[in-house]
Parts: sequence; C-alpha cells; structure tokens
Amino acid sequence: MKRKKRFVSTLTFLLIAAAVFFIYKHFADYNTTDIYPVFSENTIAFSKDEDLHFFSEGWIICGKPSRFYYWDQSEMLPPFSQNDLSAENGSINIIAQSNNYIVTENNRIYSTDTVPFKLVYENHDARLWDIKEYSDYLMLMIREENDVVKPYVLVNGSNFLINMDGTGESKYISVDSYDKNVSLLTLSLNSPFPVTRVFHYINRNELYGVLTLENQFIYDILRLKNSIILIGINDILCYNIEGELQWSIKHETNGNFEVIPLSEEFLVYFPEKAKLDDKKGNALFIDSKGYTIEMLPKYLTSIKALKNGFAALEYGNTLVFMNKSGKAVNRQKLQEPAAELYTCSFRPDNIYVRTRSNTLQLYTTHKQEEENQ
Repeated sequence: MKRKKRFVSTLTFLLIAAAVFFIYKHFADYNTTDIYPVFSENTIAFSKDEDLHFFSEGWIICGKPSRFYYWDQSEMLPPFSQNDLSAENGSINIIAQSNNYIVTENNRIYSTDTVPFKLVYENHDARLWDIKEYSDYLMLMIREENDVVKPYVLVNGSNFLINMDGTGESKYISVDSYDKNVSLLTLSLNSPFPVTRVFHYINRNELYGVLTLENQFIYDILRLKNSIILIGINDILCYNIEGELQWSIKHETNGNFEVIPLSEEFLVYFPEKAKLDDKKGNALFIDSKGYTIEMLPKYLTSIKALKNGFAALEYGNTLVFMNKSGKAVNRQKLQEPAAELYTCSFRPDNIYVRTRSNTLQLYTTHKQEEENQ
C-alpha cells in the first residue's frame, strides 16, 4: 500500500512538473513587449526610394546624398577617412547595401564593421548594381553591355572578381548561396519558349549541375543546404541539387507574398490566403526537412524577425508582435500610419518606422522618462 501511495505521489509530482514546463515554454515563446515612441527635436525625412543601413554607432539613410545618424537621432559626419571622402568627391551616394557592406555610386565597396568604414573594393570600369553578402565572400551584380547583369564572386580580402562560368547565353535573374555552394537562377530566351535554368556551383564557382525547367517563369531562388526553393508567380517548388522535385505548393496569388529569411529556414507569407495545399493557413515555414503550414494574422506587411518571434505592420497602423509560430500575442497602435518597419541586431529593443508621410520614427521597448518639469 505504501509503495502504491509513493508511486501515486511521484506520478502526481511529475505531471505537475511537466505541466509547469509546458506552460513556461508556451509563454516564454511569446513576445508581449510594449513599445514607446522616442521623440526627436528634428524631423528626419525618409522617402520610399531610400533604405536604412545599421552599424555600431548608428544608422545611415541610404540615398543621394546619404545621411548619417547616431543612435540618439542626432546627425553625424560621414564616418570615412579623408582619403575616401576625397575619392567620393565629398558626397556619399549609397546605391546598394548588405548587412555589413555598402556600395557607393563611384563603384566603391566599404565594410561598415569598423569606424571609420574600410574600403574593401573599387573598380572604376565596372557598374555595380547590387550586392549579396555570404560567410566569407560577396556576390556582386555588375551591369555590363546592353544593361545585362552578371554575378561575380569577391572573396573577402581579395581584389579579384571570380566569374560564374558555364551559363552560356542565359540571363541572370537571381542567386542565393548556402556556405560555399551557389545556385544561380537564369532565363534563356534562345528558344521558341522561355527556359529557366538553375546552375549549381560548389566552392563558389565550380559548376556542379544544371536544372532545366520549360514553360515556367521563376523570378527568385532560395538556397538550403541540399535543396533549392524556386518562387514563381503562382507556384513554389522545391528541388534537390540532383534536380528531383521534392514538393510543390500552388498559391495562385500572382506574386502577392513576402519572403523572410530566418536562421536555417525561410518564412513565406501570403497576406490574403486562408488555405494552402487544402490546409488552413497562410504561411509556409520552409527548412531542409520540408515545410509546415501556419496561420498568421491576415494583411500583414513588413514582417521582421524580432527576438523570439516576429513584428509586422497590420493594416499599416498597428504594430503586431507574434511568437515564433506566428501567433499574435500583442498589438499596439502607431502614432501615424506606417509604410515600412526595420529592426537591427545592434539595438534589438528598437523598431524604426518609415511613415506614409515619409518620415522616420523610432520606437523602443524601454519606457522613456518624462522630461524634468
């Protein structure tokens, strides 16, 4: 009898402990933070044609000319050496950027890891158009004759551009990489009908294989370790590197969706959908094992990863916080209708909002102290 009572007591304790653990995990996943506006004496103009770049001492509004700000929203002088400022003719015009690099109109690339910024590449004969950043190299998109764009690899610490050979007459569409494995999405027009080709490279530029798709227009590519995700107007397809179709989803949204890169996975969100693949949901979480379908709030825009979940704009006037599964756990009205929001790793408690009237507003999770009377 005593042994039976001891077993019941132990079982009860374990059940309570398990319940507490799952409740803790459930709520620890939630992002219930409130945000507060950070007021500034000066209105910072920020148009839809400009972008934000963050670095250790503040942020840049990338435009012509670009403007530089400290974290307290006061303006700073461009953090460049005098030699670099002279080479830029005294005005910094940023035309492209990645997490840790900026590209100027004078075809110069700077690392923003240190202050002042460090010049890592320049080429007066090239027309740099865009840049993508990977573990130890950059992928440069350069406009050549007839405005044809071609990708080149620039290894960190090198001044030599590596060509992506073997594509023939195929035209560049997009590119993505996992580690040193690159997949290049192209379109060939030298046939009675458009042909999509994906060229796979190992060690950055050693051609490994080619996937050919006829009568399908694909406009973007996402790379996982051993597979690729191809994004079309009405379909999302997953192929392994050997060219075998793993799965496909027909979404029929004419391109009305948002892709959010995450660590080792991607979130693809469809703001107007209620079902995907005959399952309730409007979002795909895609990783190397496949995908899961989840239901996020409808009509979101500008979704950003934030701490242990996501933040997004809802109807342009509300900031919604979600847990990592996409469930809304907090909503907060904004002072002014918003067009875009930004987050950054240097200040994870800050949220930057471009309003519809093209000004920049800053919010923080730290409650602001009232000014002394």
